[in-house]
Amino acid sequence: MSTMRGAAVIAATLMATTGMLSSPAAADPPRLTNQQIAAMSPSEQGVLLQPLRDIADAAASVGAGSHNGVFSGLELDGTTGTVKIYLTDPGAAKSFLAAVRKTDPTIEADRIELKQGRHTLRELKSAGERLINEQQRTDLSIESVAVPADGSGLTVRARDVVRVAEALTPSAVARRPVAELVGVPTVVEPAPATADVSRRRDTPQWISGAALTRPGTTQSQGYDCSSGLPARRNSDGRSFLITAAHCFANSVTVYTGWEGGGRNKIGVTTARSDYYDAVAIDTSSTGTTASRTWDGKPGNYTVNDVTSSALSYAGDWVCHTGYVSGVVCGVQVTKSWLTWVGSNGITHGGVEGQQRDGLQAVRGGDSGGLVFNVSANVRQARGIASAGNGTMMRWTEAPAIFNVFGMSLAP
Repeated sequence: MSTMRGAAVIAATLMATTGMLSSPAAADPPRLTNQQIAAMSPSEQGVLLQPLRDIADAAASVGAGSHNGVFSGLELDGTTGTVKIYLTDPGAAKSFLAAVRKTDPTIEADRIELKQGRHTLRELKSAGERLINEQQRTDLSIESVAVPADGSGLTVRARDVVRVAEALTPSAVARRPVAELVGVPTVVEPAPATADVSRRRDTPQWISGAALTRPGTTQSQGYDCSSGLPARRNSDGRSFLITAAHCFANSVTVYTGWEGGGRNKIGVTTARSDYYDAVAIDTSSTGTTASRTWDGKPGNYTVNDVTSSALSYAGDWVCHTGYVSGVVCGVQVTKSWLTWVGSNGITHGGVEGQQRDGLQAVRGGDSGGLVFNVSANVRQARGIASAGNGTMMRWTEAPAIFNVFGMSLAP
């Protein structure tokens, strides 16, 4: 079936199965620009985006489960108030929508826009992993591999574009082992220049957004990284504070930032996931963790509750509370699945976003800081800051980190 005909079949199926395309929400969606959305307060963004986030959560769950053989990806579009969902098989549209409604009967299904996908998310993730493994083996100069929401192929960023493009282009004349290994379409782009990115002297309960230091950090240096996810181990309720793994080695004592001639011990690193750039600090000897976060700039700090955690999808908007930046909002998710090789040579998997107000997205010292969104005036954890440059930042996702550590968000 052609892509054009497939899209038409999906559209017709959607009209037949939703029965709601003439509702006010579908007929008169909000018409905003991304610049207008970026200028909104996090609470205002939450009002606009929460219905779309609910759809995305339900659709992603179905796409990862019963329909992983047809699900390509999804993208939130705040400018139109819709969620674009990409499926490789138009014939699966009806059952997919039914499964989404069953997962969450409260969603506004008239906001769903089904589109033709080319490859499944499962297929592209597998291809991306093969390519990153080949990069680690042969050093092709690949910086990152992203899976676009529409399932069209892989977006590969490389320091040597010509070399990688040639290796990934199928040829009838010469054998291209890398192209054969990957087996899906690729687009090669220049790699951005990125760097792993690192409240001063906090006290228990330990929360997000505070300054962290290594044993050898001097008073004049003041800080190294930021605290991210307050957690409790599922098996016994033990307290942990999660930050970026590139900040701290194994079995290292972690302290707060220096202030007033001293600093406070937080705990010792005991578990790590290099792939998710996360390390867990056991705080049981010094105090418990709590789901709250520092917010704001020096002299105007506030503390806010964090109530849950979730994944980030293309088109959504987030903030982060790295210690150095204080708080940065207006970050739009541009890549909901990205694999990259950090400046330390370690492969990571997570999300990429762009700061749409022209501000610097993340600074050195923000690493490990909480990435979050705001809905109904409450904060939801999305992950921890890992890397960035200019208006771009990357983070690893809270649900994945909690899952690999066997932990949950602290109460």
